[in-house]
Amino acid sequence: MAETYTFPTDFPEPNIASSSGAGDSYKDKLQDSTISVTSDANYKKTRPRTTRMVETWTYTWVGVNDADFAKLQAFFRQVGTFQQFAWKDWNTKKDHVVRFIEALEWQENYPYGWQGTLKFEEV
Repeated sequence: MAETYTFPTDFPEPNIASSSGAGDSYKDKLQDSTISVTSDANYKKTRPRTTRMVETWTYTWVGVNDADFAKLQAFFRQVGTFQQFAWKDWNTKKDHVVRFIEALEWQENYPYGWQGTLKFEEV
């Protein structure tokens, strides 16, 4: 049986958009799956490529302490961008099965703590 992973529930919540330095701290994207073809007579035909539209979420943090960042690093080492895991959306409070979209790349902003972005993709 495959191991089940869960994003650390005690990891601090992301910064809200009005927070200093957080910028676009929350994005929710619903990917379109439309195929489009234009004929010689300039008629456009469209159809869905698939019936599923994948949702992605992006969150930003500013001022994460060393202990919480170490927790995030340890979790990322387990799942990378290849393993799915359970995650609760901080904005909607809904549970999802996701994976990380990109590598973990955060920056320490001394003395305030670590800052970075996590991107999640629906599995």
